[in-house]
Amino acid sequence: MRVLLATDGSEASKDAQWLLARIPFTSPLELTIAYVNVIPSLTHLKREFPSHVAGILEQYQSDGEALLAEEVSRFEGIRGTVEGCLKEGHPSETLIDLAEEKNAELIIVGARGQSATQQFLMGSTSAAIAKHADCSVLVTRPSEKVKASHRTFRIVVAVDGSDVSQNGVEMLAGIPWGENVDILVVSILQNESHLGTWDTELRRAIDGKEKAARERIVQSAVAQLRKATSRVAGEVVRANSVTEELLDTIERVDADLVVLGHRGLSRIKRFFIGSTCERILRHAKCSVWVHKDSE
Repeated sequence: MRVLLATDGSEASKDAQWLLARIPFTSPLELTIAYVNVIPSLTHLKREFPSHVAGILEQYQSDGEALLAEEVSRFEGIRGTVEGCLKEGHPSETLIDLAEEKNAELIIVGARGQSATQQFLMGSTSAAIAKHADCSVLVTRPSEKVKASHRTFRIVVAVDGSDVSQNGVEMLAGIPWGENVDILVVSILQNESHLGTWDTELRRAIDGKEKAARERIVQSAVAQLRKATSRVAGEVVRANSVTEELLDTIERVDADLVVLGHRGLSRIKRFFIGSTCERILRHAKCSVWVHKDSE
């Protein structure tokens, strides 16, 4: 599994490391830990104070190398390989380019960054990476509750019958989670307001057909996920807003992770498109795994 882990030394990037260490991948990791130096513009000082500017740049380089060495040492002894990579540039663009260079299958990035020297794992950066990277992206936001206790890790996986959401289920089912995890498969049907109330019999027939189709999708996903853990449940719900209902579900079950297919498209309704994914990324109080199909 080729993984790119972004770091800046902040608590958010430590959360990303914490979650990575708890995912029981079956294949050895090829882990690249990346630190992006965001160098301030010092053009106006270079002519008058060249030696001072050179010293500042050297300090940025030295700080980055020291941080990377410390982060890499945390993963010594993992099943696989680990390397550090120091880059300069725009955070999201640089990380996306590096992921492509490394042929990464997954980018892991903290939801917020607050290091002393820079703040590059902010919400806008993680959202940009999730939206524009070609590979899957895990934006981490683990709660203190699950980190401090031994309660089960709770996962919500959203399905809509599309190929990409099905592939997300297959990805999860390929990870041997064991019995210390609870997985809820949820499929959300959006109310069809354009039907109005003029034909309740037609609405009832359509509702029944749609719900039966989604129940089959959920049952299939539950059966697949039981290969990874026996602690799996499923539900089909109808709502006016798929996004709001999914956020409510995440809060209701106190989820630690939600898995979304990016640009999911069912025959009936598109609802895991960019705007929905971005809203979940910004508003969910848990980690978000945006699964994308490999080319």
